[in-house]
Amino acid sequence: IFFSFAAVTPSIQGPVSEGSHLLLICSLTHPWGHERFQWKHLDSAPTNSKLAVTTSRNLEGHRSQTGRTLEIPQVSQKDTGTWECSVYG
Repeated sequence: IFFSFAAVTPSIQGPVSEGSHLLLICSLTHPWGHERFQWKHLDSAPTNSKLAVTTSRNLEGHRSQTGRTLEIPQVSQKDTGTWECSVYG
């Protein structure tokens, strides 16, 4: 039995400047060739109990998703946080 693990790699190494063109690439250790990819932006915000609340935000029109690649043509403050790639199939 083979387990496949996903890793997200940015097209820019190191800090990303606001306004930059960024690609996020989701790679699998054992791809089958018929996977479906779903991207989520997870925002962590502190609460009164000092626990992090994670919310999923829909991708907006200026981002284009093509399978395993998520394109952010112009990075802005609202893109800060964790991007999650989920793989199905």
